[in-house]
Amino acid sequence: MCTDGVVALRMWEPEDAQWYADSVRDPDIQRFTTDPPTLTAEEVRTAIVALRSAEPPSDGSLPDVGLLICDATTGVRLGNIAFAGRGAELSYWVAAPARGRGVATRALRLLVDYAFDLLHADEVRLWTHPDNVGSGAVAERAGFVREPSEDRQRQVKGSVWDMRGYVRRR
Repeated sequence: MCTDGVVALRMWEPEDAQWYADSVRDPDIQRFTTDPPTLTAEEVRTAIVALRSAEPPSDGSLPDVGLLICDATTGVRLGNIAFAGRGAELSYWVAAPARGRGVATRALRLLVDYAFDLLHADEVRLWTHPDNVGSGAVAERAGFVREPSEDRQRQVKGSVWDMRGYVRRR
């Protein structure tokens, strides 16, 4: 779909489902994801098929986009990044072997450019758990500004999480 020459973003394919299900079991991902640790490849496959076949929203809101982050040269899977269109909200995670290489920052910049250029979004948002310092740093490196007025709470896996808001405007 798009690349900066180091990472590429592409649509998830059903054959990526097992990798996704295995990757989200990582305890570091589980600390901050809404995906359950019991997520199966079949559940992921079903979600991929639904996402790929979804009709564009008829209310004028932006579409949901879920993408695989991969190495632009080798195609090796590196992580997940998503855009929830109705709220122009982004989320991301990077698999353990790819962490610390700037993968998330690069992918986030690519998806924000896509949201601004092709989806004509005026602003995009993301929220991070206060303990997820790395995710907040990624957001700021990708041009997001910490926006305390956007802080909120979210029900996740039976707990209430405080979430820090970030915004990037066109």
